[in-house]
Amino acid sequence: MMGVESTPKLAAQDHAHINSIYEKGSIDDDGTSHTSTLYIDPVAQRKLLLKLDLYLSPVMTLIFLTAYLDRANIGNAASAGLITDLGLVGNQFGNAVTLFYVLYVAFELPCSLVLKKFHPQRMIPALMFCWACVIIGNGFVHNAGQLYACRLLLGAFESGMFPCLCLYLSTFYTPGEQAVRISYLFVASSLSGAFGGLFAFALLKMDGIAGLAGWRWLFIIEGCASVAVSILIYFVLPDNFEVARFLTEDDKVLMRLRADIHARYNGKPQFDFAEVKKALLDPKLYISCWSQFMGDTCSFGMSTFMPIIIKGFGYDTVTTQLLTIPVYLWASGAYILVSWMSDRYNKRAAFMIPGVIVTAIGYAVQIAVPQANRGPLYFSVFLIAPGIYIMVGLNCTWLLNSHAGYYKRATAIGVNQSLGNCAGLIIGQIFKDSVNGKFVTGLSVSLGAVLLAGVGHSSLWFLLRHENAKREKMTPEEREYAILNGKGGDFHPDYRYAL
Repeated sequence: MMGVESTPKLAAQDHAHINSIYEKGSIDDDGTSHTSTLYIDPVAQRKLLLKLDLYLSPVMTLIFLTAYLDRANIGNAASAGLITDLGLVGNQFGNAVTLFYVLYVAFELPCSLVLKKFHPQRMIPALMFCWACVIIGNGFVHNAGQLYACRLLLGAFESGMFPCLCLYLSTFYTPGEQAVRISYLFVASSLSGAFGGLFAFALLKMDGIAGLAGWRWLFIIEGCASVAVSILIYFVLPDNFEVARFLTEDDKVLMRLRADIHARYNGKPQFDFAEVKKALLDPKLYISCWSQFMGDTCSFGMSTFMPIIIKGFGYDTVTTQLLTIPVYLWASGAYILVSWMSDRYNKRAAFMIPGVIVTAIGYAVQIAVPQANRGPLYFSVFLIAPGIYIMVGLNCTWLLNSHAGYYKRATAIGVNQSLGNCAGLIIGQIFKDSVNGKFVTGLSVSLGAVLLAGVGHSSLWFLLRHENAKREKMTPEEREYAILNGKGGDFHPDYRYAL
């Protein structure tokens, strides 16, 4: 499953580097490696992974942190006077928040499918530059209509970021290495929650400079910063490992060998609508989408309403903002650890189901304990936050691991994110009313969503375990027949799903 441009046949010049990288296995005269016996030196591979992590992880984190800060700053602007200055009435502000997701969910799949054609090194910074310009424009809006337009455009340009980054990472890392790397994206979103308020606090002090309100400066300065980041990303993001300047020639040979191991599952290098069709007809995709929608319902609720929920415990505004920071930091650390263990043992459901249980306990405490009991209520937030990251993040990794063939995988992650992020369209409705400071409806729906996500995770585990067992029992004749009849990608009889 590795590689946008996987290399099933090794170049002749690679032979000079082979002996220093792997210790056994054979290569035919035409350059075709026998992956059944190919062995990669684990020491060389660890050094390569460290080099990839040290270069790519900060870049990926910076991109996603920028996206989340630009997406979420409308909340800080609202608390600083945006609603009053624009004359918003009724649910107009809520509509502006919701409109972000209209084009966001519509363009996630198309962005995934065109990433390879337009090249990651160009497309990703171009999207960043466009949404940064929208954020700057947001600082000059004067009515609800203009705000709506900015939110729609912002959703359109940010739509491809998460699925494209997941796809991009899958071209550098093998399936068993992806969970912890994708976790860095969620850590970036967590950091935006932890420190976005602090950035806003500093920028809002510019209120009145040049006759502009502080919330306008918030958009303008963050937008200009995002423009600068987009330009930086254009120069530091390699299109693929073959042109990565931070990799030596020996590193690239090893990358080709890693890609070669999975080449028989990767499908055609050019766009193939048959791969898109395979993904759309695959029941695994829709089980994953079910779980993603349920997990995103909880995720959006937590990120949007957690400060309000904590403030409902009886804390003042400043204390509330400070109390959210340790929650996000704890959730980030716990999620990275679980993701590392998930990759280490090549298990997904074994970590996701406990995450579901812990999160459900947290929501149950939130619902059952009176608002006056601050300690248990605040502790319950520490149960909810990491569980949500584990459910949502590992579900994305599991999806990427369960679909082989580049365009099948691109379709799967695009559809998964489009359907999952539809949760953003309803979250404002379920957390609309509170009873004595407690969002009973929102918390109850979130508890139900967690349990339903657990049903999805369990269903996918049983389905994939059954499929793996069926392939283990295939006779050599059945295996050969399946291959001759075009069973490729993750349907190949030798492919085994991560459980």
